[in-house]
Amino acid sequence: MPRLSRIGQQGGAFGTAVFCLFTLAALPAGADDKPAAAVPELPARVETRHTINLTGHTLDYRAVAETIGLTDRKGEPTASVYTVSYLAAPPAGQQRPVAFVFNGGPGAASVFLHLGALGPRILETPASGAVPGPPVRLIDNQSTWLRFTDLVFVDPVGTGFSHGRGKDDNPDKPFWNVRSDLDSLGAVLRRWLTRHERWSAPVFLVGESYGGLRAAALAHSLERDVGISVSGLVLVSPALDIAVLRPDISNAGAESAADTAQAVERFALSDYLVGLAGLKGIPPAGDPFIARIAQLIGLSDDIVRRARGRVPNKVFARELRRAQGEILSLYDATVARPAGANPSGDHAGDPVLDPAIAAYTAAFDSYAPEALGYRTEQPYRVLAREVSREWNWDAARGGDGGLGLALSSLEDTLLQHPGTKLLVANGRYDLVTPYLASRWLVDQLSLPAAVRATIGLNVYEGGHMMYMRPKSRAALAADAADLFAPQGATPSR
Repeated sequence: MPRLSRIGQQGGAFGTAVFCLFTLAALPAGADDKPAAAVPELPARVETRHTINLTGHTLDYRAVAETIGLTDRKGEPTASVYTVSYLAAPPAGQQRPVAFVFNGGPGAASVFLHLGALGPRILETPASGAVPGPPVRLIDNQSTWLRFTDLVFVDPVGTGFSHGRGKDDNPDKPFWNVRSDLDSLGAVLRRWLTRHERWSAPVFLVGESYGGLRAAALAHSLERDVGISVSGLVLVSPALDIAVLRPDISNAGAESAADTAQAVERFALSDYLVGLAGLKGIPPAGDPFIARIAQLIGLSDDIVRRARGRVPNKVFARELRRAQGEILSLYDATVARPAGANPSGDHAGDPVLDPAIAAYTAAFDSYAPEALGYRTEQPYRVLAREVSREWNWDAARGGDGGLGLALSSLEDTLLQHPGTKLLVANGRYDLVTPYLASRWLVDQLSLPAAVRATIGLNVYEGGHMMYMRPKSRAALAADAADLFAPQGATPSR
């Protein structure tokens, strides 16, 4: 096995540095719960009070689980959107910010960030970030963002307990496109701020994966269409572009030290692109360009040659540990599971994502009635197959300058309001939304140097859900606390 490929076996420094034009695929399928023809009513609002013991002090807070109704221009109901809010009393004379939190998919509920990273209670996970087996256990989150901001977790229509209303066979489906999704979320934010009388609060957006595209696009449309100016954004493992990040092509890499990582990144953004442009047909055996890629990513020359230097992430995950009888996770390439006798025909699921769906489903189904007092027999849809399968992506390709909707919206926001804070957080071993892709895409924004210097582009140990590693969760929370702190203030940690 080439030297760099041994890193995957050791599980300590397996990276994704050679990614340049990577996949922005929708998250794979989870539970395929189709909305029922007649959805029973959910409890409209349940409020409970809690105290969490944090290092050095206690924090009292209210938890509000509620549905927010949406209507059309005629006032007819179109959807019921489920949210969970955590609200703490502000210090005397101060205003607490409000962070609206979305996950991705599309088709994912907000439970991943809710019970995985930001909320006051989280799923207990080991240091490796692997998904714990049943029974799952919830613990107090010493890294909760409730320390420095109120939190509102939003489940878009078709996820969680949120559902469409109407006479259509599937009333959820009108919301399953980029523009309708953004419009509905804008309406939810407007109604939440009005209901809770928080229009004077600083508003932040937090989005993971496709939620990163949501947050970036919303930052611009909220001001234009709703009248909300965003103070800052945190984009976690963001899917920022689908035109550049092709959904079926990836290139994987590895690193053993900081100097190696920098050399690989330089190659990915320079000689690699030139080499791809110069390929004609199937490269011959012994081609030095193909050999260089194979050396860096730890695969055989033959595999890389057949892929013409563009190795799909699924092929990389299947082939790197084939000799050891293992398949890597696309969501954290340091996590593996046993492979079937024929890895090419293995359909047992991703070693991280599929167990995570079950774990977070069980966790929320216990947490909602026991801690939030929210009781319903409706299924909580953690990751719905139907949403991602039928999603209309057309509007995501819009935007000026060929940047796509998310990037062009982000550029407009930062130019219109240079003081808008931005943190882009990636996991080092994420093969779905690689960190180098985020860095390259942000580099394409036409921004003055002074604005660009304020953008945080941070890489954490772990994968797509790097927050499942306790140390990375704590580091992300500390960086977010700095972002949320008022100008000149010392963040509360």
